Amino acid sequence: MNIFAASGKLEVLAAYFKIILTYRGMLLIHGLRLLLLPMVLASAWLSIEKTPGNPYGDSDYLLYYLLVPLIMNLTDSRIVFKFSLAVKDGSLNRDLLKPFPPLLGYLLESIANNALQLVYLIPFSFAFWLFVRDRIVLTHLQPSLLLFFLIAIIVGWLARLVVSGSIALFSFWIEDVTTLNLVLNGGIWALLGGMIVPVATFPEKIRYIAGLLPYRYMLSFPIEIFSGRLSTAEIYQGFVTAIMWIVLFSVIMRIIWKSGLKTYTAYGG
Repeated sequence: MNIFAASGKLEVLAAYFKIILTYRGMLLIHGLRLLLLPMVLASAWLSIEKTPGNPYGDSDYLLYYLLVPLIMNLTDSRIVFKFSLAVKDGSLNRDLLKPFPPLLGYLLESIANNALQLVYLIPFSFAFWLFVRDRIVLTHLQPSLLLFFLIAIIVGWLARLVVSGSIALFSFWIEDVTTLNLVLNGGIWALLGGMIVPVATFPEKIRYIAGLLPYRYMLSFPIEIFSGRLSTAEIYQGFVTAIMWIVLFSVIMRIIWKSGLKTYTAYGG
């Protein structure tokens, strides 16, 4: 029975790949958008004078913003926009009739979208790396560090998924959750997650707060591991903090989902 269930999920995943491939132009535009902002930020940080005590040099900034587009893509989740639209247009009705939970469908769609986006991101990122490779130091990389890096990406993706999912489920009561998402999962994430400024360059108190919140683990944490800036103890501590947030928001999602279904009135679709 489990084999048939797994086979069905793979078929759904393959279907999402086909659907997303029909919008190749949008994938390319999204990929370029992911690349341009970090490149602009990297240029800005390289052009200004470094303040005393800044732990980042030019090489660190280049490596950091080279990885930012890839990590942003791999941990991305569009469930807020997809679920909100499904509630509005009534397509959630059909999803509720499918032989698998609707939220699983959004998870599989997210996997397909993020994987296909790499087709555009990797060549551009590789070209950027060739341009600046003489200024980037990677001699510290070891297999164990790469393993931690990959695990951190998965953990970051799960964290972003459950935080975004919790916000998305408020669509049962709020007509437009995109503004709420922009504030809680966009603006705060961009700042404390490390998109605009590397978390390691924050003042100590702000860096401490960022370490307690889930946003750092969605972007900055994997890059800090790859850069060799964290000890093994700090890496494990980061994993524990991120997993605690994942468990907490998973419980929140479950509670909101059950409450939302009780108030949801099917229409359209």
